[in-house]
Amino acid sequence: MKLRGKLQRLLFVLCIGLLSVTASRTMRLAAAEEGGEENPVEQVKPVRVDFEELWLEVDAGDNTAVYYSDRAKKVWSEALPGADGNYLIDISWIKGTSAAEITLKGDKNEEVVSVQLPARESKYKIKFDKVKGVLTFTYLPDSVTEIQWRKATSYDWQTVSVEDAVDPDSEFAEELDKLRVAGASIYVRTAGSECELEADGTLDAGIRPGKEIKLSITKRGSAPKVKIDGSRLTLNTTNSMEYSTDGGRTWEPAEKKLALSKVAPGALGASAQDVVVWIRKKATSRSPYSKLFVLEVPAQRSAPAGAEVTYESRDGKFWLTFTQASKTSPYEYTVVKAGNTLDISKASWKSVVAAKTISVSEKTAPAGSKIYVRKKTVKQTTTTEFELASATMEISVSY
Repeated sequence: MKLRGKLQRLLFVLCIGLLSVTASRTMRLAAAEEGGEENPVEQVKPVRVDFEELWLEVDAGDNTAVYYSDRAKKVWSEALPGADGNYLIDISWIKGTSAAEITLKGDKNEEVVSVQLPARESKYKIKFDKVKGVLTFTYLPDSVTEIQWRKATSYDWQTVSVEDAVDPDSEFAEELDKLRVAGASIYVRTAGSECELEADGTLDAGIRPGKEIKLSITKRGSAPKVKIDGSRLTLNTTNSMEYSTDGGRTWEPAEKKLALSKVAPGALGASAQDVVVWIRKKATSRSPYSKLFVLEVPAQRSAPAGAEVTYESRDGKFWLTFTQASKTSPYEYTVVKAGNTLDISKASWKSVVAAKTISVSEKTAPAGSKIYVRKKTVKQTTTTEFELASATMEISVSY
């Protein structure tokens, strides 16, 4: 009987305590609903995702700590406080190859908030077209309108539109062309987008930058070595070359032994001036155009005149007197018989390296022939500058 009485008194005390706790909680809830002293603590809010530095920034509100976990919510870690009062969560441990979820909660308000992190684009392929000097894309989603690129030794990403990346006339193509002097490697990826806070306070994490693809920007082949034949007034070009006389704005196909009269007519004749010609190997289906060879064509000297060369016919011969010829200033002449024309690229010339008079037989130069006289080409040495053969002096033969 005594034991039964003790049990009854214990049950009575427990019931009274339970009723007191329930009543107290009911009063607090009522006070909160009526605007009493106790106000509910706001839940934590994600405010920014940085896919470059791989941080998630969270506003703790009135919470004094922020905790995060994965979708399973089994293990919780504490976020680091940032300098601006928000909390930072390292997201580098989350693989970008698939979508992921981070869950958040505070120490006072433990209501769980979820942040969805998108997977990066990874199915596309990018290649460098070494002939056109642009990028080519395969399996690129239609929604992607911008890419980013950087040099292999730099981490400064530059953004360019997909439209410009495939345009050989774009500024981007010009930038790639600069890298082709020595060759380089670049990294390319699809561009990401900034996160956005929605009107309801939820966070749109945006778009991750896509997978990085390393591309080799191949250097251009060596420039052709082009020389001037100062006597024949031609270049030792081939059909595999092309040339420009306007600084590379336009290009014309070259040919074998290209004549200066075609490529640099301004360097010949009475009002001749120095001319600069750019020459390179043409692009093919397998290789881009080569580096440039810059050729300077000197202005042609004027034809001999006046007392430099005199002539007369006597004793059945035609006589030419070279008054100023020397080893350092040689002259030359050729005979073209009547009915023929002078072809500079094929003519055979006889040199005169001393001041003297030369006779030409009537058989060699019959009446009606033309004798052409000029100053001989000068080769470049340590003491002399290269000179083209001069313009020609024309002499009509008669007896």
